[in-house]
Amino acid sequence: MNLEAIYLNHQSELQFHLTRIVNCPEIAADIAQESFIIFFRERQKQTIVHPRGFLFKVAKNLAYDHIKHRKVTENYIQTKEQSLPSPNEFPSAEKLASIDERLAAIIRILDELPLRTREIFVLNRAYGMTYAETAKELNISDSAVEKHMAKALLHCRKHFKTLCLD
Repeated sequence: MNLEAIYLNHQSELQFHLTRIVNCPEIAADIAQESFIIFFRERQKQTIVHPRGFLFKVAKNLAYDHIKHRKVTENYIQTKEQSLPSPNEFPSAEKLASIDERLAAIIRILDELPLRTREIFVLNRAYGMTYAETAKELNISDSAVEKHMAKALLHCRKHFKTLCLD
């Protein structure tokens, strides 16, 4: 079996057939080339009685695999695009600036707290630790945590009122 003759006899017909399946001559050419590579490898392992049938079967399977992969990719991209918020959903520059100002004010208010009180407040409010977990973490009593939290909450409430009025 002359490999060059098989290639010359079937290459253009195979590529034309694949172009009809995948709707792209460049992809069809790549799939045809890959089909011939598979054919040449398999020819070394086994006797191929009908080279044209073997080539077309391999090419058709590769083309359908390509189409499946393309559909999966398109579905993924479409899903990804749908999950992105629209430009209208993003906050405006003014809104972002306002948020930054409020965050800076909150940080200033928390920085005014004594270190231990601030630490207890952050563990409870930012990290979600219970009073008991905070007490255990800091090796202090539950009542000490309660007193520090009461102090922190009173301080924050007082200063947040003025922050909201501004």
